[in-house]
Amino acid sequence: MPLHTTFDGLKLALLLTALGLGGAAAQVGQPLAPFLKSPQLAAAKQGAGGLLTFADGSSAVLQSQGGYLTGAKISVANPDSQKAAVRAAELTGLLSGFGAGLAEPMLGFLTRDDVVKELSTGLTVGAEPFAITVKTDARLLTVDLKLERVPDGTFAPTTNALPARTAGEANVVLRVYSDFQCPYCHQFESEALPALLRALPDDVRIEFHQFPLESIHPLARPAAEASECAAQQGKFWAYKDALFRDRSWLAGSANQVFTALAADTGLKAEAFKTCLAMRGGRAAVDAGLAEAERLGLDGTPSVFVGPYKAADPYDAAALLDLISFTRAVEGRRP
Repeated sequence: MPLHTTFDGLKLALLLTALGLGGAAAQVGQPLAPFLKSPQLAAAKQGAGGLLTFADGSSAVLQSQGGYLTGAKISVANPDSQKAAVRAAELTGLLSGFGAGLAEPMLGFLTRDDVVKELSTGLTVGAEPFAITVKTDARLLTVDLKLERVPDGTFAPTTNALPARTAGEANVVLRVYSDFQCPYCHQFESEALPALLRALPDDVRIEFHQFPLESIHPLARPAAEASECAAQQGKFWAYKDALFRDRSWLAGSANQVFTALAADTGLKAEAFKTCLAMRGGRAAVDAGLAEAERLGLDGTPSVFVGPYKAADPYDAAALLDLISFTRAVEGRRP
């Protein structure tokens, strides 16, 4: 059974790439046919069952579903050699689409003394948005590359949602884990989300999940609890939008602003004030924090499409691509 670890160097490299600091568009998670025709594979021999054989004898078996590349198993001979580690890292970069942005930290990982000792047992590395399993035997160094998938039943249900225009059990769910005081969440709400909504397919439901980072954002929880008071009157989404639109509650007298925004949103004033005073939204926020901890989240905004975490929550086009991937791979309706 492979050991599981998280190598922050890999995670950081992918984050930097997602923010436009290097690398290419990811291949795993993208349509397979264009990748097979790409110049990067011109020297590779393509065989049955998704097999790619490269001139140096290394190979990769591509896994696909619904026309999308879902993963790859890389095999390189002479597993104990530096050359094998270099080639495995290069192919991981190629097939992930992140190029040197992933290959370089991957090579550093594969050649670490503590890692080398565990390779015969196997290691699964968390490198968002991927899960990478590396293992050696007497003949081969193998790397399994796939998008990390959240197990079924992990996400908590919520009614804090923008329903799909065409509702049904097969809807794709986009989940946003957010903090009202977080400037990056404000960026997502003011830039990425409007762009996404303009092109959103009819079968996508968007959920908001509470994740106030209380240690660095002292007003995040009060704002979250206020939004849950609005939810009790069936107006969560409108109130959420108001909190991100009007940032005056960050400058002082937060409760007064929360109450004024409640009036602007059409809430019953006395019921809202009572809820706010009695911290009627506290349990819902606590549940959101527990869910974020269960998912291992460490920052906001964190965005999932179905069971897959988005590498770049600010890239609306990439989110739409991930929606298409999820629909194809998870059996969503066209």
